Amino acid sequence: MSAKTTYKWIGSSPVRPDGVDKVTGRANFGADHSEPGMIYGKVLRSPIAHGRIQSIDLAPALQIPGVLAAMCGDDFPDADAIQGMSSGESPADMRDIARNVMARDKVLYHGHPVAAVAATSPEIAEEALKHIQVTYEALPPVLTLDQAMAQDAPLLHEDQITRGLPEKPTQASNIAAVLTLQRGDLKAGFSQADIIIEETYTTPTAHQGYIEPHAVVARCNEDGRASIWCCTQGPFVVRSLSAQVLGWDIGRLKVTPSEIGGGFGGKTTIYLEPLAVKLAEKSGRPVKMVMSRGDVFRATGPTSASRTHVK
Repeated sequence: MSAKTTYKWIGSSPVRPDGVDKVTGRANFGADHSEPGMIYGKVLRSPIAHGRIQSIDLAPALQIPGVLAAMCGDDFPDADAIQGMSSGESPADMRDIARNVMARDKVLYHGHPVAAVAATSPEIAEEALKHIQVTYEALPPVLTLDQAMAQDAPLLHEDQITRGLPEKPTQASNIAAVLTLQRGDLKAGFSQADIIIEETYTTPTAHQGYIEPHAVVARCNEDGRASIWCCTQGPFVVRSLSAQVLGWDIGRLKVTPSEIGGGFGGKTTIYLEPLAVKLAEKSGRPVKMVMSRGDVFRATGPTSASRTHVK
């Protein structure tokens, strides 16, 4: 009989570094953080899937006792002036990130943020949202890949020109880019194949479904700097993206990540963070914002649907 082999890790029961805090309830997640004098932010979201914002009137919400700040897209720098691609797991056009954080001229999906308020209680903030007056011009939505790529499809971004084509198009399109990768001699490979299988596969939009909703607390200091506490997989990405959307120097922001109740890549970008900072700046008080489960599913990063032809 051979001698029993002892391994350092195989067959052992290592203690999970964050296990004790989580099972005993000591771990602090995004929504657990609080600051002295903290107030509560809520987001008004679009009730339509596609449309132009004709007007927003925040004044009625500001008249409600307990409401200390209200904001909309006009409170941010021009999204079109933000250049470059984001860093992180899935690079994206910074203009798209800025427009997604808060709608500017158009809403692009049901649940797109159009305004936000901060008040002394979550209930007052929710009530204030009902008093914000928004006028929309509803536009036809696109609901599938084929609809979006059709030549006569309603344009989501009138300034989007398809990248990656041999000749640059002159008209806008919903197709963001074309990427061609080629390797080997396909014709020769098929001619030598014993069996050729050709199919088209489709997948629907899918959300990661993490347990913990997005949450953030932001505080602005008298020196013009701000601190953000949030549940994130990438604090440095949150700091960089938030600074660009706010039009701030990155050195003005400090981001502290909390424990995270699941992310699966869905907490590597920003949604509430710039809103919380702006509301904190306007109100002079720390602001907490926590998404509902409905907000998470409507307005955060599910993977896109796909149609893949394979031969």
